[in-house]
Amino acid sequence: MKKLLLLALVAFFGVSAQAQDKPDVITEKPAGTETVYKRVSGKMLAIQDKQIKIFDLAKVMEQNPAGDLTVVTAADGKTVYLKYVLTYASYIKEDAAGGWVKGTKEGNTITIPAGQYIMYGDFEDGSYGIRVGYMNYTGKGFDVEEGDITFTIDGNTAVLNGTVMKGQSQEDLELKILGGYWSDEETFFCGDVETTFSTDPTGIETVERGANKQVVGETYYDLFGRKMSKAGKGVAIKSVKFADGTTKSVKYIGK
Repeated sequence: MKKLLLLALVAFFGVSAQAQDKPDVITEKPAGTETVYKRVSGKMLAIQDKQIKIFDLAKVMEQNPAGDLTVVTAADGKTVYLKYVLTYASYIKEDAAGGWVKGTKEGNTITIPAGQYIMYGDFEDGSYGIRVGYMNYTGKGFDVEEGDITFTIDGNTAVLNGTVMKGQSQEDLELKILGGYWSDEETFFCGDVETTFSTDPTGIETVERGANKQVVGETYYDLFGRKMSKAGKGVAIKSVKFADGTTKSVKYIGK
C-alpha cells in the first residue's frame, strides 16, 4: 500500500515523499573531476495513469528537461561516481532518488556494480529503497538481471550499454532496460533504454567546428546510441577522433 501511495504522488515529474536514514546511499557529491553529459536521445520508462509507459526522451525534454548525467572521477583516475544514471530519478522533487552510484573506469568503459541504492527510507510497511540494475521484460512484468552496468565514453559522447528494445507488439517485444526497482520486492519503478549523452551544450556539435583538424578515425552511432558498422541513410551521431588526440560528437546526415 505504501508503494502505491508513493506512486500516486508521482505527478509524472514529481514526488513529495522524503526518505529517512539512507544506509548505503551516497548522497554527498564525491571529490574529484566532474564531467557533465546532457541526454541526447533514448527512451524513458515510467508509471503514468497506473501503467508503465515508454517516452521518447528527446520529445519529453522539449517540455521538461531531464537532469544531466554527472560523472566524477576520483584522484586515482579509476574510481568514478555517477549521478542520475536513471532519467526519471532526476525529475523527483527534492532529489529524493538522487543517490550516486560507484564504479570504475578502464579505458573508455565505465563499469558499475549492479544493485546499488539511489534511495532508501523507512515506510509504513518496512525499510527499503530503490536499487539500480538491468531488468528484462517477461510479458507480465520485469525481472531483475544479474550483471554489471556499463557505459562507453567516446570523446564527447557517453552511451548506456546493454539495453535493448525490439519488436512491434507485446507478443514479439524484446525489452531490456536499466531499471530502478524496489529493493524489498524487486518490482519496477522506472527505467531507461539505449540512452546517448553528450558534453556538447547543444547536444550534438556541427561538423564544421572541427574542420581545421586532421581526422584520424570515425565511429558512427544511431540515435539510440547503438554503434553502427557504417553510416547509412538518415541522421546518425558520428564520433570523430583527431590527430591531436581530441574527439568530438557531430551530427551526420546520410543520403
